[in-house]
Amino acid sequence: MVNHSKKTYMLVACDYGPVGNGRQIELAVAGMVAAGHRVCVVLLSSGGGLATRLQAVGATVCVVNERSAVRVLVTFHVAKIIRNEQPQVVIGWGVETAIIVGSARFLARLSGHSWRYIQLVSQPSLTVVEAAMVARADQIIVMGESVLHACERMELLQSIHFVPPAAVAFDEMIDRELLASQIGLDPGKKWTLCVAPLIAQSRIDRLIWGFDQMAVARDDVEHIVVGSGQLLRRLQRRAWIEEVEDSIHWFDHLPILPSLFRHVQLILQSGTVAYGGCLLEGLSHGIPAVVIDTPTSRDVLGDSNAGILVPTDPGSEFARRATELLENEKLRTRCASAAQRRAEEMFNKETSLGKLLAVLDS
Repeated sequence: MVNHSKKTYMLVACDYGPVGNGRQIELAVAGMVAAGHRVCVVLLSSGGGLATRLQAVGATVCVVNERSAVRVLVTFHVAKIIRNEQPQVVIGWGVETAIIVGSARFLARLSGHSWRYIQLVSQPSLTVVEAAMVARADQIIVMGESVLHACERMELLQSIHFVPPAAVAFDEMIDRELLASQIGLDPGKKWTLCVAPLIAQSRIDRLIWGFDQMAVARDDVEHIVVGSGQLLRRLQRRAWIEEVEDSIHWFDHLPILPSLFRHVQLILQSGTVAYGGCLLEGLSHGIPAVVIDTPTSRDVLGDSNAGILVPTDPGSEFARRATELLENEKLRTRCASAAQRRAEEMFNKETSLGKLLAVLDS
């Protein structure tokens, strides 16, 4: 039943692509709008296309920064938007928003306007400084068991709520031949996908070494890497040195990414990324995954048979298990079925949205 209370929720976030954090924000905002609430989203960066997708589901969107990097100077702009919109609840999505939302709240109190501040955290790597920023919130939402444990260590449990993320398949579909021609892939080869920012924590260097090892056994595989960051040129040079540059397709942003999931044979993740990059989307589409065993990837895959968690050492294990999944059709089918079951049982959209709305309305 639609709730016509028209409570205003404001969400402060960075701009993201259509998977991972971007997908979770899109699903959350669509759910809030469907529940009858007014939703305003303030984007602290640009470049991921999130504004267009949120406007399509009924949200008001304000972009306060035309750059991809967050700048603290936008705090005054955010505070002004909050004064104008008069939300009852402001949600900071991601640790990187905490200092801006916390500072905007201080400015709002000076003007006499008060609102409830909820901080959502999707990454487990809370430092002491990050924890201090997050602790300013009235309530904290975490979307992973590893994040919950990190908050326990930082003693942030007095107002914490666990809300599981949602894994939902995309409806978009483009014919494989057409998709291949649009982004320069070979439709006759198998495709792997990795979505991650090109920063140290993502450890894409491991992935490139793995591509090199996989090429020894398979010459019919192309790799799609979606993400931007300061390491792009260094990674491309390493791919050239290891003679695998022709098999890798780099995209900083890929608007047709949702259509890829029906054509990808394997998802790979070599480092620490929120929600494992696109692991949740992979689960919902039944795509097997090979990932380095990190707290974030374990949050998504657990001990299920939906994919293979690989230790950091030996480095050859990553490529070996990825090749095994590509070559063993029976194993890949078994992983695909387990992935879809886990998506429905552990990351059900209705359950996730219900818990989120319960926290917001409390």
